[in-house]
Amino acid sequence: MQHRMNNPSMFATSKRSHERYILVVDDEPSFCTVLSEILRSFGFFVRQAHDANHAIELLKNTPPDLILTDVMMPGMDGLTFIRQIRSDPERSYIPTIVISAKAQAEDINATKEAGADACLVKPFSARELRDIVHKFINTTH
Repeated sequence: MQHRMNNPSMFATSKRSHERYILVVDDEPSFCTVLSEILRSFGFFVRQAHDANHAIELLKNTPPDLILTDVMMPGMDGLTFIRQIRSDPERSYIPTIVISAKAQAEDINATKEAGADACLVKPFSARELRDIVHKFINTTH
């Protein structure tokens, strides 16, 4: 498995070995693009998946350092996606942050019960995004 992680040909665009890799999963392409651009401005390598099934395929190639996922998506929702990650011994360690417009206590509790490490409620600032991402990714080299 180690040789696959260091193989840059696994990425559609090249990833430098020192960059941390974040997978963004959201069914809104425009939100994915904006979020990805912000994360890239912080120095991260970012890949996007517009549904959970595509994200699962990407996870098979090279596991990210962090996953940011929406909850409400067609097909498999974000909480089911997280449960699937947590049940996979090879991927269960990946920190996962839910990004959701649902801010009620029961919604946040549901994300924790599914296995999410944190929840970031929409709308949020670039600073809030940076702060929560840095909690889970060590950016010192």
